[in-house]
Amino acid sequence: MNQFSFTVEVEHDHKLIVKPHGSLDFHTVGILKQAIYPLCVNEDIVDVIFDYEDVDYSDSSAFGLLLKLSRTLDGEVTVINARPSLRRVFQMAGFDTLFFKDDEGHDFIA
Repeated sequence: MNQFSFTVEVEHDHKLIVKPHGSLDFHTVGILKQAIYPLCVNEDIVDVIFDYEDVDYSDSSAFGLLLKLSRTLDGEVTVINARPSLRRVFQMAGFDTLFFKDDEGHDFIA
């Protein structure tokens, strides 16, 4: 995946669903942050779900965005549908228990 894009949907007025397509790196995370962070702090958003189904790469800047959002919101920041290789990156960084909300090792389904 060479082109980065994303969709954002508000569900039930308080849940933001973010679906990135492509690689999450310093540059693309900056674009994503500029688009969604104002929504999260100004629009009564409580929970944010990142659907990683179409994410092929993620670096530490994506962790930074997830952590910042989790410290800002009253609710939860959750990652769903991550590929096994990306789940391992989360596990190695110790973030799997923060952002994956299931106990079985399977992706959380919203």
